[in-house]
Amino acid sequence: MKTQPILGKQIDDIDISKPLYTQQKKLIEEALYTHKVIVFKNQKLNDQTQKNFLFNFGEPFVMNHDTPTLGSDSTNDCLIVVGNQASEYKNPYLGFQEVLPHSDHQWLEKPSSVSALHAIKIEENSSPTIWYDMQTAYELLDEKIKVEIQNIKIITYNPFYRPFGSVSSKYVKREFDIPPGEINPHPLVRTHPVTGKKILYMNLAYEIEFENIDYSNGIELYKTLQNHINSLTNIYTHNWEVGDVVVWDNRATIHYRPHFNEKIKRVLKRVSLSGEKPY
Repeated sequence: MKTQPILGKQIDDIDISKPLYTQQKKLIEEALYTHKVIVFKNQKLNDQTQKNFLFNFGEPFVMNHDTPTLGSDSTNDCLIVVGNQASEYKNPYLGFQEVLPHSDHQWLEKPSSVSALHAIKIEENSSPTIWYDMQTAYELLDEKIKVEIQNIKIITYNPFYRPFGSVSSKYVKREFDIPPGEINPHPLVRTHPVTGKKILYMNLAYEIEFENIDYSNGIELYKTLQNHINSLTNIYTHNWEVGDVVVWDNRATIHYRPHFNEKIKRVLKRVSLSGEKPY
């Protein structure tokens, strides 16, 4: 194995299209929960072998069509195509626009736990994906803020109730607009069920508010935490090549994709695992 920076580790010499030995599963799982993002190069997967690989580590994420998520308008499958210039696929998603820093499905009662992206076609000058370490984000907070936020709950509003591409990071001011959809408050400081570590469970992508906190205090805390996250240096930037598979811990990271030229072909396939209710 080749050691990468603290966030992100490349694992070599494992063909993940084949059944894994017990020791390989253990090695991969330990690397995932230590480094939060793991990379496999030069993999040759089809849809089923990508699923089979990830299902070594949990149950598939099942879409609830009563609560919209990416892909829920067209499929029951836990595999979706994240693609631009991808007309060969019936339902590619996300195109070429900027995708702000987020963890997947944070607005659900039980957000997904782990995801894997497999690069199918990557043309030159397409965008990387950038992950932020939200365990480190929590650990770097000063003690006063840790005490202040330890019992706060965050509400993340489902962006799929809004027109596609219209949602950006915003603290909700209820007298002006209450976002639509179900509300599932989660701890702003969640505990990782595998590692026991504390995580700052906040995104920079969606409409949010803190439960039972007045607007003036809420927006001040929001801006403080937003600036803190933007200052993080423990990030991992992955420049995609065909055959790459990147697996990440969706509980302990957020990820970001910059805008790229609309004429560039960029096609990846994502599979996700189910998760628990954050605590």
